[in-house]
Amino acid sequence: MSIFDDIDRMIRRWQKFFEEIERQIDEEIRQMSGQQYRGGSRPRFYYYGFEMTIGPDGKPIVKEFGNIRGRREGSGIEVVDEIEPLTDVVEDDGKIRVVAEMPGVDKEDIKVRLSEDNKVLIISASGKDRKYYKEIPLAGACGPQ
Repeated sequence: MSIFDDIDRMIRRWQKFFEEIERQIDEEIRQMSGQQYRGGSRPRFYYYGFEMTIGPDGKPIVKEFGNIRGRREGSGIEVVDEIEPLTDVVEDDGKIRVVAEMPGVDKEDIKVRLSEDNKVLIISASGKDRKYYKEIPLAGACGPQ
């Protein structure tokens, strides 16, 4: 099996996922036409994207981001208020650098904290019309666990 077979399978999975997103958005638009957003008066935003890189083992690694997620039980999608930002985590000389893309929020609105066990970095932010939230596992990146 080649890397192209893996990529082809991922593309087919994404195609089904995007078809479900389109169907659900159409249904929500029909239900919400003329109504206010459930959380206030702002419109509902739909963000979805992915980044694909090749891992050290030669297999593709896919990072998804946005506020549209596949349901854990495997059927359908859900749209959440918090957008999961695209992030890069780089370890260099024993230091960890995290870069998170969060357009639409001011620097002072970004909160960064560690979980109680120091194994997860939690980033959150609230701007005028959007919220971000991401938990980044740091296992192996912080020395002995």
